Amino acid sequence: REARRRRGVSRSFVGAGGACAMSGHVEGQAPPALRKTIVASSISVTLGKVATHPLDTIKAQLQVQVPGGATVADGRSGAAVRGVLARSSARSLYQGFTIAVAGALPAGALYMTTYELLRPKLQERLPGLRFLADFSAGLAAEAISCVLWCPIDVVKERLQVQRDMRGLYNYQGPIDAVRQIARTEGVLGLYRAYGATLASFGPQTAINLALYEGLERRARRIYFSGLGSSGAGGDVEAMAATPIPPWLAFACASGSGLIACVATTPLDLAKLRMQVVRASRSAGLAGAAEQPFNYRHIFDALRQITVQEGPRALFKGALVRCVVWVPQTAIFLASFKSILARI
Repeated sequence: REARRRRGVSRSFVGAGGACAMSGHVEGQAPPALRKTIVASSISVTLGKVATHPLDTIKAQLQVQVPGGATVADGRSGAAVRGVLARSSARSLYQGFTIAVAGALPAGALYMTTYELLRPKLQERLPGLRFLADFSAGLAAEAISCVLWCPIDVVKERLQVQRDMRGLYNYQGPIDAVRQIARTEGVLGLYRAYGATLASFGPQTAINLALYEGLERRARRIYFSGLGSSGAGGDVEAMAATPIPPWLAFACASGSGLIACVATTPLDLAKLRMQVVRASRSAGLAGAAEQPFNYRHIFDALRQITVQEGPRALFKGALVRCVVWVPQTAIFLASFKSILARI
């Protein structure tokens, strides 16, 4: 039991806004200073977005494609991606990048701060239910951090897809987008699909955490069993107390994350489409294009997409979404630990 108590914990999962979050410290010892966690997680989230934003833009543009509708005609996944790339420049693929990076710092910090503050308190209140405590802390952190993540997501995604919306809006940049949305839709327009955002990332976190725990346990057994009598291979307690190598932790995180990404793509698709249309009070403005999507709530969105476009349409952008996950996870895990060790 003492070995289990001292075992290093390392979890990574997706939080609201697509941010990777990880908590890593040795149980029984003081966790890293909150200030260090805030700095390391904020910088790491930013680095991940710098590298993966063009792929995120491609994913967003794929998800608003509707056959014969107001957006670009859809086709096979490969052809659709090539079509997006053919009409895109490096600059256009970075639409929404500024607000994504600027917002990642406070939003990522709020997410990790809330998680680190709530996690030990919930573990005390839920003895023997560690997974439930960790998951509840993550879900609460998402709900609170969405106060920042949701407006960032709305502005970012509208900038990414506005040329496919055929005149519904025309933003010159993130500041202009915020100003126009606030003027025509009200402040609540910046919180379009707030509930859908929570409904999207909540299940993704749950699936990711559950799968990661199972994969990590199995990988630990296989890895240390392969060591034989050397090192921790012959000692069960030592094996439980010894952290697995970073490459193996990354493999487990990637595997659980990829499955969670695929499973929750329909929710992400519905959430994005709800965010990129105008609030109902401004939908009929003079000169505005017809709304390409009219969903009452996330479940209505899933139903309409299935009926109008077919079940396969629910997984638009799934491949690109998965491709975004791997480098984003790798960059976050590597930079988070490295930065945390140096500050």
